[in-house]
Amino acid sequence: MGWSMTKPKRKKRNKKINPSEEFRNLKGPKRECLIAARKAKGLTQAQLGKLVGCSTAMIAHLENGRGNPSLDISMELEKVLETHFFELFPDL
Repeated sequence: MGWSMTKPKRKKRNKKINPSEEFRNLKGPKRECLIAARKAKGLTQAQLGKLVGCSTAMIAHLENGRGNPSLDISMELEKVLETHFFELFPDL
């Protein structure tokens, strides 16, 4: 008879973009002063994270301008890097 064992093809749908996903890949301005201060102390992102009390990923996000520090983290960064907040984060 005319029976086919293959499945019917589905129509392709246009993928809707979630607004939160749309902004996930945006980067802010790199914070060169923060990176320079960390490197001047001879620290890696992981080492700085341990000294400050946050994750390596958080340090990377701060350096890439993807996130902003909390008050606690910003105060610890000032202590460890011996630099003022506004020098580390001129965009804030």
